[in-house]
Amino acid sequence: MTLVADRRPRWGADAPAAAALVLTLVVVWGAAKLLSVWAWVVVPAQYGDTYYYFLTAQELARTGGGVAGVLLEYPTPAALLLLLPWELGATDHEAYRQAVVVMTALADAAFALLLGRRLGPVAVLAWVGLTSALGPLVLLRFDLLPAVVAGAAVLLAMEGRRVAASVLVGLGTGLKVWPIVLFPLTLGRRDTHLPDARDTSGARSRVRRVSVAAPALGLAATGIALVAVSLAVAGWDRLLSPLAYQRDRGLQIEAVPATLPMQAWADDPAYRVWYSTFKAYELVGPSVAGWIGVAQVAALVGAVACVALLAWWFWRGADPRTIAWLALVLVGTFVVTSRALSPQYLVWLAAPLAVLVGFAFRGGPDAPPLGPSLVTFALGLGLCTLTTAVYPVYYDHLLQRSPLTDRALLFLTLRNIGLLALVAWAAACALTVVRRRGH
Repeated sequence: MTLVADRRPRWGADAPAAAALVLTLVVVWGAAKLLSVWAWVVVPAQYGDTYYYFLTAQELARTGGGVAGVLLEYPTPAALLLLLPWELGATDHEAYRQAVVVMTALADAAFALLLGRRLGPVAVLAWVGLTSALGPLVLLRFDLLPAVVAGAAVLLAMEGRRVAASVLVGLGTGLKVWPIVLFPLTLGRRDTHLPDARDTSGARSRVRRVSVAAPALGLAATGIALVAVSLAVAGWDRLLSPLAYQRDRGLQIEAVPATLPMQAWADDPAYRVWYSTFKAYELVGPSVAGWIGVAQVAALVGAVACVALLAWWFWRGADPRTIAWLALVLVGTFVVTSRALSPQYLVWLAAPLAVLVGFAFRGGPDAPPLGPSLVTFALGLGLCTLTTAVYPVYYDHLLQRSPLTDRALLFLTLRNIGLLALVAWAAACALTVVRRRGH
């Protein structure tokens, strides 16, 4: 059985106080977005990936082709979304960029609203802080959309709404493949329960049975629908193209396995950075092939470790208080072992971080411990800030050697070490909570 606590987030002692707090948060969110747009988009004339998306849509309109041959790194539903601004009339680059910013801002606002309604003001503030620290990545990259869908899935799974969570995992996977790793977190055991059915405030709780099969059916139904649409629009080869696209990637300069080779690049002309056919800056040099092998082995070891952790968690009762931490472990393991780590990957981690802090402050039997949650959030916020220091602030100095290259490499190294620390810390927190529950 999965316990679902009937708790409302704290929004003040009375209606006027709650209304004032809501208005304050709306102003804070709006001010943060406007400041980010001004500082990271308008003033530096930052375009990010929007220029690539725009050129793709422009070429598609010129040649009259279909989505089957473009944006192959994205699932078909995602490619259709990226082409939508052009179809709606954004046929010059500036208009297209504005349309993408509006799209990401709406997704951001929807997730902030969900956090506020379900978890309270602290979750919203945490989300605003994390996304503001990530600079232009949240505004100009498509990755925000699957990130907020995945974050909503984590939230619903922690509330015991596992079927709805599995549907969101399916939708997120249709936008970008990585959310599928969260599916095991939507599975619940019939005998899952927490020790106290009544929290310290006296709020009543209710118990609801959820079959393990129900989330699987939810994911399957969503997946079948998306696959049917993808096949109808673009065919079988296009359906599998996101997986094939990653197969031959090189070693991206920001990847964790590239940390030491990038240090060597700073002093050794045998190493060079180039813009690859995968639209990414990759490193080539004497030790790069070996580090790609290390990344492949690490990915396998990480996958086995994640399966073992999930099996143990499931066997011990699938405690919902650990779900956000486990989400950070699953997604974080993918990030740190990837040879194609891009700065926007940190957006993937921001959503479960906000959910974690929101649950911890809301309290109740399904809430993770507050202290470890705050440490996790602080670590994540620091990583978001370091990521912005790497990209876009010092990124040029990682492409060409300069007097500021050492500083850029310092920020990159600290960020990558911090990512490893975040994954290890999240795993330790999840293990600790499950062990304590068993006593």
